[in-house]
Amino acid sequence: MSTPAFPPSPHHPRDLRSARAGYRRLLAADYARDQFLFERITLAIFRAGQALRYVDTPVGRWLRRFVLVLDLAWTQALMGAELPHEVWAGPGLKLHHGGRGIILHPSVVIGENVRIYHNVTVGVRDGRPAARIGDRAFLGTGATILGPVTIGADSKVGAHAVV
Repeated sequence: MSTPAFPPSPHHPRDLRSARAGYRRLLAADYARDQFLFERITLAIFRAGQALRYVDTPVGRWLRRFVLVLDLAWTQALMGAELPHEVWAGPGLKLHHGGRGIILHPSVVIGENVRIYHNVTVGVRDGRPAARIGDRAFLGTGATILGPVTIGADSKVGAHAVV
């Protein structure tokens, strides 16, 4: 699996300019795979939270609060999804149906070009870490992945499967 989009690193961009460049790069890769408006809005909010996570400037703190409000209003209230900004997701993420009902634990790591359909849950079990999703994986509608499992590259998890 490739390096996560926002690995925990002391060299992670902490200035607004670098965060904006990373945001634009990831969003461009995501938008190339997502043509629908609801999917694009959900991804824009999710990626903004990721990009601003480590920015510690007055403007960055204000933007984080603004993105939090957008996340509460759009992602959580309207789409019924939980996409924490701590999730590490590679470029080319595709959230079908605007990400409706997708629940991700903050410790999830998602590879590049992953497709996630609606009502997918990736969480923890017994306090252990969440799953790692490999590059080009497919998570079908209603799939549930719990615990420290690794979904390999090019894997397919079918609709309503429990892993």
